[in-house]
Amino acid sequence: DWKKSSLKIPARAFINDVEASLHDENGAFVVVDAHKLGDYSPYVFMTNDRGETWKSISGDLPDGTIIWAIKQDHEVPELLFIGTEFGIYFSYNMGINWRKLEAGVPTIPFRDLAIQKRDNGLVGASFGRGFYVLDDYSPLRTLRQAVATTSKTIFPVRDAWWYIPSIPMQAQGMPGQGSSHFVAENPPFGAVISYYMDGAVKSTEANRKDLEKELRKAGGNILFPGWENLNNERKESDPQVLILISNEAGDPVRWITGHNKKGLSRVTWDLKTPAPDPIRLTKPAFQPPWAGDPEGPMVAPGMYSASLYIENNGRLQQEGEAQSFKVKPIPSLGDTDFNEVAAFQHETRAVMLDISSTGQQLSEARERLRFIKEALRQTPKVTEDHFQSWSNLSQVLADLEYELYGDPARGSLNESRLPGIWGRAGSVAYGHWGTTQLPTETFKQNLNKASEDLDLFKTKVKSYYENLAQYESVLTELGAPFTRGRR
Repeated sequence: DWKKSSLKIPARAFINDVEASLHDENGAFVVVDAHKLGDYSPYVFMTNDRGETWKSISGDLPDGTIIWAIKQDHEVPELLFIGTEFGIYFSYNMGINWRKLEAGVPTIPFRDLAIQKRDNGLVGASFGRGFYVLDDYSPLRTLRQAVATTSKTIFPVRDAWWYIPSIPMQAQGMPGQGSSHFVAENPPFGAVISYYMDGAVKSTEANRKDLEKELRKAGGNILFPGWENLNNERKESDPQVLILISNEAGDPVRWITGHNKKGLSRVTWDLKTPAPDPIRLTKPAFQPPWAGDPEGPMVAPGMYSASLYIENNGRLQQEGEAQSFKVKPIPSLGDTDFNEVAAFQHETRAVMLDISSTGQQLSEARERLRFIKEALRQTPKVTEDHFQSWSNLSQVLADLEYELYGDPARGSLNESRLPGIWGRAGSVAYGHWGTTQLPTETFKQNLNKASEDLDLFKTKVKSYYENLAQYESVLTELGAPFTRGRR
């Protein structure tokens, strides 16, 4: 039997979508469209008695919002999604309040929505501009509690798959296939970590300026903060949001930098430890697509946790509880001992870190010699012996660089050469870190050889630095201008 609904809507309005409740056999949702009648009001209704009575749940949706589709979460009844003429909205309290999904979602019509239940994915079908996917929207299920307590908290983390991502054409994406070869972006690799901030953490200066702005709007007087306060503000560092990754034993594994802003944010841990490369605070103007950022080796599968921290002027404070999650290998990887794989890769990282630190010492010494050469020309008391000492130090440094990095002349012409210490260890790192297999005997032998040679090499570097410091002391006595490294 069919019966006309008691839903009170404008005559000749369109019923754009009807969805049965996933949690109440007597419940349903309806979205109505009357814009062709000149009525642009948002119409969203629900019933709990099979249509006998209806309740508006349009809440605080903006006027002029045309709604095309509605979906209910399969776990939390109060979590709703709607596709509108101007993007996608969600409500965490059954339509009392609605919030627009903005990160990566354009302001375009979305005519239909679908929920992928296994991985908690929200799929939006736009009007002529393709599909958009929100991977793992599960943090929205507990967003209501976070907002109610006005807190900073980290949400439960979904288990992460452990594998080596495929990188075709030796670069992220497909840069060599041309614009006609379209491939959609995959979800980020690793553990996706979501957290909520009830407000950005601000410095004393930022808080003062916000207060002054409000006073200015209200027509109030803005007092001079005082010289002492201004100087104290200059000493402060900018606050930052950090995520600490720890293993099952509670040992710290990696810091991930978060976004210091109000609302829901996400960061991704790539399942790797920090890179062993020296710190670089500047980036080149051009970086080819195959030259990615420095990376460390992957951790072994197992249990890990993520904790939210706020660092503000040297004080580190944890916010909310840590969230545990599992890093699990994909089934096709077989029965390899992944702990042994990870242990060898982390041993390689330790050697690479030591090599990088030693190489940085050589770079700093080369820079010091460059400054000293200019200082010699500005020191009238120097003699031929001082110029000769500079030349000797430069030649010894070149020999050390040769030993660490290999033959530079052959390398500049792409000729084969015996590997230096860095090349021997680097061949292990960049040959083994991209696999999930046990190391070969060649890998083990190369790493042992590099480690042994490095121990002897660091003794030479220490002796060289002592000679360099002694030479700089002589120049100081001669009245040479200040140079980098001299005290």
